Amino acid sequence: MYERKNFARRLLWGSGILAAALMGMGGASVSGQPVDRAPAPVQEEQPVDPQDGPADERDDYVGLVEDGDNTAASPAADESGPKPPDPTLGKGNPSDAQDVPGQASTSEAGDDDELTNLVTSAEATGSPASKLRSALSGNESIRVIATMAVDTQLEADLSKTQVRSQRAAIDEAQADLAGILAGTASKVVTRYEVTPAAVVNVDEAGLEALLADPAVAAVTLDQELQLTLDSSTAVIDSDLLNAAGVRGNNFEGSTTGAYEVAVLDSGVDNDHSAFTGRIVAEACFSATNFCPNGGSSQFGLDAGDNCGYSTQCDHGTHVGGIASGAFYTNGHEGVANGSRIIAVQIGHRSTSCGSGPNPCWRTFFSDMDLAMQHVLNLKNAGRNVASVNLSIGGGGPSNNCDAALPNSQNLMAQLQAANVAVVVAAGNDGFNTGVSQPACLSSALTISATDAADVPAGFTNSGTKTNWWAPGVSVVAPIPTGTNEGSKSGTSMSTPHVAGSFSLLRECVDGNGIPQTNSAVVADLNATGVPVTRNGVTRNRINVLDAATSNVNNNDFAFPEVLPADAGAGFNDFDFTVCSDTEPGEPGPFSLDNGIWYSWTPASTGTATISTEDGGGNVTTFDTSLAVYTGNSLGTLSVVAFDDDSGTGLRSLVTVPVNGGTTYRIKVDGFGAANGLMNLHLQNGPPPTCFGAPATLVGTGLNDVLNGTAGNDVIVALGGNDTINGLVGNDRICGDAGDDTVLGGDGDDIVLGGPGADNINGEFGNDTLVGNAGGGDNDDVGDTIIGAQGDDFIDGWVGDDTLVGNVGNDQLRGEAGIDTAFYGTATSGITASLVTNTATGQGNDTFVAVENLSGSPFDDQLTGDDANNVLLGDKGDDGIDGRNGNDQLLGARGNDRLRGGAGNDAYSGGPGTDRASWSGSPAGVNVILGAGTATGEGNDTLSTVENLLGSPNVDTLRGDNGINRVEGVNGNDILRGFDGNDTMLGGNGNDTVEGGNNNDLLFGEAGNDHLNGGANTDTCNGGPNADTSSSCEVTISIP
Repeated sequence: MYERKNFARRLLWGSGILAAALMGMGGASVSGQPVDRAPAPVQEEQPVDPQDGPADERDDYVGLVEDGDNTAASPAADESGPKPPDPTLGKGNPSDAQDVPGQASTSEAGDDDELTNLVTSAEATGSPASKLRSALSGNESIRVIATMAVDTQLEADLSKTQVRSQRAAIDEAQADLAGILAGTASKVVTRYEVTPAAVVNVDEAGLEALLADPAVAAVTLDQELQLTLDSSTAVIDSDLLNAAGVRGNNFEGSTTGAYEVAVLDSGVDNDHSAFTGRIVAEACFSATNFCPNGGSSQFGLDAGDNCGYSTQCDHGTHVGGIASGAFYTNGHEGVANGSRIIAVQIGHRSTSCGSGPNPCWRTFFSDMDLAMQHVLNLKNAGRNVASVNLSIGGGGPSNNCDAALPNSQNLMAQLQAANVAVVVAAGNDGFNTGVSQPACLSSALTISATDAADVPAGFTNSGTKTNWWAPGVSVVAPIPTGTNEGSKSGTSMSTPHVAGSFSLLRECVDGNGIPQTNSAVVADLNATGVPVTRNGVTRNRINVLDAATSNVNNNDFAFPEVLPADAGAGFNDFDFTVCSDTEPGEPGPFSLDNGIWYSWTPASTGTATISTEDGGGNVTTFDTSLAVYTGNSLGTLSVVAFDDDSGTGLRSLVTVPVNGGTTYRIKVDGFGAANGLMNLHLQNGPPPTCFGAPATLVGTGLNDVLNGTAGNDVIVALGGNDTINGLVGNDRICGDAGDDTVLGGDGDDIVLGGPGADNINGEFGNDTLVGNAGGGDNDDVGDTIIGAQGDDFIDGWVGDDTLVGNVGNDQLRGEAGIDTAFYGTATSGITASLVTNTATGQGNDTFVAVENLSGSPFDDQLTGDDANNVLLGDKGDDGIDGRNGNDQLLGARGNDRLRGGAGNDAYSGGPGTDRASWSGSPAGVNVILGAGTATGEGNDTLSTVENLLGSPNVDTLRGDNGINRVEGVNGNDILRGFDGNDTMLGGNGNDTVEGGNNNDLLFGEAGNDHLNGGANTDTCNGGPNADTSSSCEVTISIP
């Protein structure tokens, strides 16, 4: 809270002129002066009275003219460097200096009755106790402002005796704080003189004491608040509108060019970086010959830049920066940061300022009227003027303003009729029943000031003549020169927020693409914003974004433009993105600066072409981006298609299959916040096909779930990992790209999985199931295709596929890739041969280009071919014959018989007692079971194999540490058992049989064999010939 002090408001009369000031506020306050609120008599020519109220724009704006004042013009500024300080002031230009001395703004003040009755126990509300306790949580103490329950009045309305009495009562009430806070660690930091309040540093006990005591009317958190230009534009949301591409420089394709704001003020510093290249016209009008050329009028370069000293055009530069300043180093952009400025100087510098600071700045009504007439002439000559900013005024509320200022009223009416808004500051006298001149004119659009919290500023005038409220407290904006900026408060600061807003909102267009008129802008501002009430009168604090977007019917997802269902013949829709914005949660993939929405539910399934191409007499004037979605809320949208520049020039175009009855959401954005007029073209053509039939249901490029009907469906899934259910009927299903899961359902279905690792199940019926198209995409990484029931045609085509015929007489075609015929779901044993390309046991299946076999859970006989095969027995006692090639023989569970044949084979028995056999080998083999190697019929490897069967030739067969059965067959073989209780059979030939460790059984069989039992208790059976033995504890048929 700031200390409030009385201020001078004395009107002097002489030679028919009444001084006028530029309204605003800034730094130090000034002690009280007598107040004369008598209405001014109508004069033939009146300079506007300066706003010497409680606004602090600058010290030298006071507004008091003595008779005969004819102050000469100041020397021209040195354009080669910074402006020097005004030598008559004895100081430079402070960044927060006062324009008009007077009471400071109280940005915390939320009740305008404080102007007449500062604080009462009934009115004071304070901060919620929960907020204060939350602020104290985790801290030893916090600063609060405690307001005592004492009625007070404005000191300006009291006599000196009454002022002393009121201050004594305030002091007495504040003294009670010591007793309230006794026993706590709290401390009174500061006591105000004019208001019954004090700043207190409170601990938890002190806070609770204040909250509980009825003598305390309110307790508020002492917060630091400063409204800078970037945050004041955020208050009215013009920054968001700027981000959406609306900057006052007009939309792309407009023939009128950038809009212009005429600043009628003390001059605008065209050397400031905020205005580089953007001041497009200048003029000056001065009844005291204060124009830069020393005359009463001047036009052209530097006419509106009378900045010889750093303070000479301080006010106008600040105002112009708020309305239309561009970005500068370490600075902030104004409201319409793309619009242009017409700088018209109408102030003159005076050293006869009465009781106020010297020098001061003044203007005459005649100067103002001439300036308005000049702007009207510029408008009539073709300039694109959107608004006039008048941050000037004087005098108290007037009930007969139009009659008192007929010329000004006439000129304002002329400008308004020419579609130029005249925006005027309400004044800084603190009146809540009326506004100053010329804001009181019926043709003026009058602006009162709020703080960042939408609380009326204590200094502002307001009343039924107020049109809108806008930020005007501690606004930081450019001041001369270079990149300087400073803080000012006043209705002078609130007014350019609105003047700049007209430049933005005039850029918006109506439903026919025609730029808005002033009357439409007024209606938009009236219909939007934040209601602010003062003294029973409610007007809106402007919100430029809401006013702008109210012109765009399809700006939000919830309110799209609904496109006609039947688009077979194609149609074109005129639209625009000007003044659209982005709502929270809008999806990408493109920039989220602005956008408009459409909703389309096609009447039939087809292939839609959606674009922003020109058509139907409509032209797209800007760089667009386009996206198509499905989904019923912003948070659930899925992208179906999107594009930036596939159309002609910078236009967007997508071609996307669509389903009849499905609602699609279409969004058009301006790329990089571009905006303008556009054409949306939409045409729905024939749908994609599947095996030659037009689709009845299509997917997207996403991961879709597509369900058919009880009829004969044609489903085209497109890209993505889709789940497709054909359901009942003879369906045609094309999965297209992606790893799809397809269930054909009942009926004789035709399924094409497409590129990707698909899982296809034909289910019931005689199905045709194809993994990928013939000669197709080598990116196909392998499908699983299941015939289920029926006589199915299964074609894996490209990729390493798994083909499952199941019940029925199926044709399994592997084609390209390494393919497997799978019988893991069979209900009986399978006999399958890749030599004959047949399989029996679960129907009579045939193979084409199948390389691998996977058996059933029962006893199977699997035979490979001359290729490199993988033969998997699965459960059961299987016989597996690899034949030629480098085969993998996988017995899996069960007691399996593995025969590799020619080639380098890998034997893996798996669980159970498995035998590796070389019974057909044309040469002897050397097998070392413990090492897992076998040579002679290739270089074979063995794992989890327990038994060995040799070849018809001379073999060397060695077991391992387990229990082995080793059979020599024919030939003079050498058999060794190693550890384990082994059974060794020599077979035909003169064999050498060694048991090794443990209790072995050795059989010589035919031939003259030698049996060596080795360690432990061995039994040696020689057979029918002349056999010998050693280390045998039991011998049979051995002499």
